[in-house]
Amino acid sequence: MDRTIKFSELQNAVNEAYEKFKDFDKGEVDPRVKDADASKFGISVTLTDGRTIKVGDTDTQAPLGGIAKVPTAELLLSQLKDPDEIVEKARGGKCCCAGKKPEKPHIPVSPRGVRAMSAIQPTGDADGKWDMVVNNLINLSESEPTLDDSLYKQLTEQNHQANAVNALAEADFFLYDDAAISIDLYTRLKSMKMSASQLSALSATIAADGFNPITKQIVFDGSISQRVVAMMAVKGPHHMSLPWLIKSGLPAQTSFAGTIMGVLPGVMGIAAYSPKVNPAGISARGAHALAYIMNKLGLSALSSARVSVE
Repeated sequence: MDRTIKFSELQNAVNEAYEKFKDFDKGEVDPRVKDADASKFGISVTLTDGRTIKVGDTDTQAPLGGIAKVPTAELLLSQLKDPDEIVEKARGGKCCCAGKKPEKPHIPVSPRGVRAMSAIQPTGDADGKWDMVVNNLINLSESEPTLDDSLYKQLTEQNHQANAVNALAEADFFLYDDAAISIDLYTRLKSMKMSASQLSALSATIAADGFNPITKQIVFDGSISQRVVAMMAVKGPHHMSLPWLIKSGLPAQTSFAGTIMGVLPGVMGIAAYSPKVNPAGISARGAHALAYIMNKLGLSALSSARVSVE
């Protein structure tokens, strides 16, 4: 059965979540962002019609980390129109059905994120591909992200120490572009900083089938949204995909820097920021807050009910 909730109910739930967890003091700031202000906490909601709710530190930018998977997937899916080609790219152009499945190489940056980045066009053109990636971030959200140069250098050094390029080659890990270019660009993307406000707009664009409710521009073909949301559900919060989805009903992605971003298709994008993360690398305040809002209002991406906000 379809449901309607009032905007005031959503606003009250967001305010309650903020008040309930603002003094929640568990978790530690990740060493990669050791200078982050541990007191920061903000929750941002962007509805698919453009209405917003912002409480707390929603303009504080933090590195994307694992959230980088979302815009990377959306951009790649936008370039690949053939479903069979999408499956081929996801598998790295190789069938793992027979014989021993190749081991994923152990490198600091996500190998699958690097592969997805390598498949984005144009290939062989680092500057052209990076311009494509940044412009996509701007189009998906409400404003331009910034690069955390210190983190970028730190992560790049870790890649060099791990000899990431050779590690991928030794593992026979298939890429569609030069390994050094792909590793560098995905590392740079993980180091880009966005706020909860920007990320709720980005996720609302996915929830609205490619229509950015803030800028009123069509960013991508709406048929892609369901695939992006499916990826977020399957590859959700680090080491907690299934428990998180059962608990919250919200397909989400997280950053080691303390941001968590979720999509409720057809309804809203939601994001929270607080730099103290639990042992799984998930924002302690942020995860509790988002789950509270979803449960308080009885919302779930897995529900058969269509929800509207009046």
